[in-house]
Amino acid sequence: MPRANVRALAVVPVVVLGAVLLLGVAACAVGPSQRPPVATRVDGPLTPGPPPETATPGPAPSLPPFVPAPGAPAGFTDCTSQVRGTYGPAALGGRDLRFGCQSVPVGGGDSSRTEVAVLQVTVGPVPPGGPVPIAVVGEAGGPTGAERAVRLAATAPDALLAGTALYGVDLRGTGNSESVDCITPSTRQDIVDADPLAADPVSLGLLRDAAATAARTCTQVLENALTDYRTGIDAEDLEEVRATLGVDRLHVLGVGEGAGVAAAWMRRYPTSVGRTVLDGLADPTTSFSQRARERAVGAREALTGFAADCSARPDCPLGLDPAGAVTGILTNLHAAPLTGPDGRRITDGTVTQALVSGLGEPARWPELAAAVAAAGQGDPAPVLALLAKQEADGGGFDTGVLLACNDTTERPTLDQVAADAARARAADPVFGAWFAHEALLCSSWPVPTETPAPGAFAGPPPLVLGTRGDPVTPLPGSERAAAQLASASLVTWLGAGHGAFPATPCVRDAVGAYLRQGDLPQAGTVCPP
Repeated sequence: MPRANVRALAVVPVVVLGAVLLLGVAACAVGPSQRPPVATRVDGPLTPGPPPETATPGPAPSLPPFVPAPGAPAGFTDCTSQVRGTYGPAALGGRDLRFGCQSVPVGGGDSSRTEVAVLQVTVGPVPPGGPVPIAVVGEAGGPTGAERAVRLAATAPDALLAGTALYGVDLRGTGNSESVDCITPSTRQDIVDADPLAADPVSLGLLRDAAATAARTCTQVLENALTDYRTGIDAEDLEEVRATLGVDRLHVLGVGEGAGVAAAWMRRYPTSVGRTVLDGLADPTTSFSQRARERAVGAREALTGFAADCSARPDCPLGLDPAGAVTGILTNLHAAPLTGPDGRRITDGTVTQALVSGLGEPARWPELAAAVAAAGQGDPAPVLALLAKQEADGGGFDTGVLLACNDTTERPTLDQVAADAARARAADPVFGAWFAHEALLCSSWPVPTETPAPGAFAGPPPLVLGTRGDPVTPLPGSERAAAQLASASLVTWLGAGHGAFPATPCVRDAVGAYLRQGDLPQAGTVCPP
């Protein structure tokens, strides 16, 4: 939801996983379905209900071949030096990564004309016969498609990358695509710094006013283009990228919002679809309230993993009880906010935003622990540094809010959000109300006429990855989304973070076997943490 879409941290070197070997299927477990009863919204707490009806398609088509494109795609300008200078050697995993840059014209018809940036990434020179192209679609707040592509090229197994080229696609308004800047810096800060424990209409006033201001300024700045930032339009753009790459069938790996874009593209253009990995796919039919509760559960799981990781380090800055220390720091900041160098009030809301953003990036947990600990000692600078990129003009914050609000017709009232926040805070004092507040960000936005549609998919079966401790796209939503696709195969990772691939050998094996050999994992496949 809105804050889910503004979760990026500053671009930093990627932590290299070291030598990775493809392990056997013993690394995974196949068990009964982990899918819980689907919840339905009533006037009260979440209540179990019957599973959604899904269409029953015929036999799933076989997977298209994983073969090189007929010659390397044209139009890319070598930008290796520039990209290497941006990331540095450590972030590139010690590999000989080569980069090409291109801006692809998109739009027209249902949307305004613009350009989306595509970054070509290869390990070494492009194969003479052409690479096997894999589009990598990222998110609004980040990591963007280009950032995801670089990370995968630096960390994915050599056997998976051999003979391929990754094409990082930055969604409209994100990364190196034409940026969107329609929310003022002060309004962004008001949204981030709002009271995360507010559970009554009066206490929610600041957030409501900031959300209304954001809606007003974006409507004034973007005018008719306001509704161009939505999943359906991004899916159309992805089809234009496929045509630019010159392939009949495009293999795609999408993460979070990027997985949603890929799913929408699959439904619209089934004959263009190759082998598709949807990592952290959200259920587009989930209400704000239900998703907030599920995200709170995912965040709690991620906090447990974060605390265990910190405790296992000899220099954990959060002491012997990291989770308890985090709660204590948030409590103290609620009572006595800090003052930043520019006079900004650094609240428990500020730190909660940084915390949830960081929990989705396990490679950055040591940095997150140090930043939260520093805030507890009266120094807000490290937390502000974590938030700097997403809060900057063009950093993805604005596009994230636009995507979330343009993708749903739900517009809860202030009283409804307050009631949800009160129930959620009682269930989870740390994360419950904060996630419930996200519904308020869309309350003043125009109601869209088109939203992502669920339903069975008639093309090649995709692979869906879900993560138990995902604070951004929670596992229950990925389970429901996989069921809606009908032909999809779901792999559940019992770890923590936003996105499962390439976290563990089990996950890497499942993705590698699907992409390279065309082998779908067995139903109920579960990967250990």
